[in-house]
Amino acid sequence: MYTLSIIQTTVFQIAEAITEALEIETEIIDDQMKIIGGTGRYKNKIGTYEEEGDLNSGYIYSRLLKTGETYINLSPAEDLEYHAQEGELAELCCPIKYENRTIGLIGLVAFTETQKEKIENSQEHLFLFLNRMAFLIASKLAEVKNSNELKATIESIHDGIMTVNIDLKIVSCNYMAQQLLGKFKDEILGLSLSSIWSAEEARKVIETGIPAKDKEEIYEDKGKVIRHFLCNIMPIVDIYNETGKNDSVLGAVISFQNITEVRTRIYHMTGRNKMTCFEDIIGKSEAIEDVKKRSLQVSSSDSTVLITGESGTGKELFARSIHFASPRKDNSFITVNCGAIPETLLESELFGYEKGAFTGADKSKVGKFELADKGTIFLDEIGDMPIHLQVKLLHVIQNRQLERVGGIRTIPIDVRIIAATNKNLEEMIRSHEFREDLFFRLNVIPIRIPPLRERQEDVRVLLEYALAKFNEKLNKKIDFFQRDALDLLMEYSWPGNVRELENVVEYAVNMEESHLINLENLPVRIRNKNWKIKKKSLKSLTDDYQRNIIDKTMQETGYSVDGKRKTADILEISEATLYRKLKELGIEKNRDT
Repeated sequence: MYTLSIIQTTVFQIAEAITEALEIETEIIDDQMKIIGGTGRYKNKIGTYEEEGDLNSGYIYSRLLKTGETYINLSPAEDLEYHAQEGELAELCCPIKYENRTIGLIGLVAFTETQKEKIENSQEHLFLFLNRMAFLIASKLAEVKNSNELKATIESIHDGIMTVNIDLKIVSCNYMAQQLLGKFKDEILGLSLSSIWSAEEARKVIETGIPAKDKEEIYEDKGKVIRHFLCNIMPIVDIYNETGKNDSVLGAVISFQNITEVRTRIYHMTGRNKMTCFEDIIGKSEAIEDVKKRSLQVSSSDSTVLITGESGTGKELFARSIHFASPRKDNSFITVNCGAIPETLLESELFGYEKGAFTGADKSKVGKFELADKGTIFLDEIGDMPIHLQVKLLHVIQNRQLERVGGIRTIPIDVRIIAATNKNLEEMIRSHEFREDLFFRLNVIPIRIPPLRERQEDVRVLLEYALAKFNEKLNKKIDFFQRDALDLLMEYSWPGNVRELENVVEYAVNMEESHLINLENLPVRIRNKNWKIKKKSLKSLTDDYQRNIIDKTMQETGYSVDGKRKTADILEISEATLYRKLKELGIEKNRDT
């Protein structure tokens, strides 16, 4: 709450000005009856309290603070409520009001007959004068409040803020600007903007009055790039210029952010919005449905999960689905590929580092574990983590706290850990490549994703999904696969699992120009594979031959009623025979899929 003590210097100066003008002693008290300003005998009492600071004393000041009334007393000695103690002969009092409450009183106190006469003969004039002084005091308090709130707002902003005058000299800056520039406030103020970075954009804004947005600036020191900033520049316009028009620019306000941090925040916001659920996992086989059911069951807990499976089976997709089905779904899901980050950088990526921890660490950086606080961290390819970092990870899991590289401060974390690997960790334990104690900490809830060859019934579903996906992506309208192409894909063992299947379909959609994917438009490695040929009966071979002939003919004539009539004519069979063959050979069914 704002009180008169905040502007005590101003209050004291106003008290002196009143006495100088009226030649009557002045006393100004706050809402606690503390004397804030005064002249004459009251000057020595500044800081003490009237009526002993008792707001329920029953005397005049306590009443006026409650009622907010103006007051005049020409015979204080005869008034018990006034409680005269120093030979006061008269007093005229006016409330100081701010935000609909009385925050103090201004009193003119007569100690001589001359002063009493002035109060008695000029009551109306003096009340008007004191009201103006009270308004002046309240306005000053409002100005200080607004200024402090503005400063607090500017200081709380995550962006660096600087203001420059029309000569492009820096006249103010907030704390974040100091942090971003690595300079103290007194080192920044008075500098020319051009000594920080190019002043050209700010000059244009001042000259034209047109804001500039998302301008990149580089902070250089002796030719060495220090930091890269993203800036917004707004003109400061004098709305009270003599012309009465809002065309007088006094300077500019520059807000700026470290561009790397901006990109990082955008990355995390994008990643957070990438919601994944178990319905996004394609497959209807019993094997995949069992894994989805089990994963959903464990999503509600905070227990550590270890997902195993071959490359391309969708381990990250399962990890994301577990996170977004959990109570942590509104917080971060942070992915770290332990095999993709160089060993020398992995520790600082995971656990962060303090300023000065190593050469180039000019400021502290938060690690992935801290970024994942209250959320989930996904440690992919955990089998590739160096043995010395496994010890630190074990400590973090056990104690739920960490120390940054180069730091001594212990930082508590609240993170769910999901790890994944395509390696056999138990074999790695036997060969001393993976810590057994860490394995047991990670393997609280083991989930194995079956390879595609173990759920062959999902291949067709995945082919249909992938075809629709890449039709949309590549703006194609391919209906399905030729029978021989489909048969080959259904028989393939898919060592690369779902990832390989999608790559094959994307390649085929790119290559195919008709409405059905032909065998010759599949990748060479699929077509040239030495398949174990299944034995087929004469009827099966005959059916395959007839199916291919009818299907290829109908590709030319069309699948409409008229197209089927033309197909029957070309093949020299009746329409009834053609319809029977279509049904027996499953051509219409294949076409509709």
